Amino acid sequence: MNKLIVAFATDNKQNFTKAHFGEAKEYLIYEISKTESKLIATVTNKSPVEKMHGDPNKAKGVASILKPYGVKVLISTAFGRNITRQQQKFVVILSNTQIIDEAINNIQNNFDSIIDEWNKGEERNYLRI
Repeated sequence: MNKLIVAFATDNKQNFTKAHFGEAKEYLIYEISKTESKLIATVTNKSPVEKMHGDPNKAKGVASILKPYGVKVLISTAFGRNITRQQQKFVVILSNTQIIDEAINNIQNNFDSIIDEWNKGEERNYLRI
């Protein structure tokens, strides 16, 4: 795999949402390689409202929004209880920066580690970069 499709949780297209990943207003979908990045879609978050913290229907809703784009990686500064459910389907990254452009650079600098985590399948752990 020489490209990753990554979903960035945002409310303003420049910074990560201050809420959990699943509560973002929208997701910026990028195609990222070690040397290039390209925005391929901006997707409004139409997932269901949580009925309880860690609602599995919320996790399914978010996944169903992102899967058609081929997303393999979710990145934000905060995830809720559904992080364990999302790790089964995606590589989950907790970003050390609030700025999406900086996070893109961090993904490029850690590209091989992200691929290694993807290859673990449902036994993935989250990454912090």
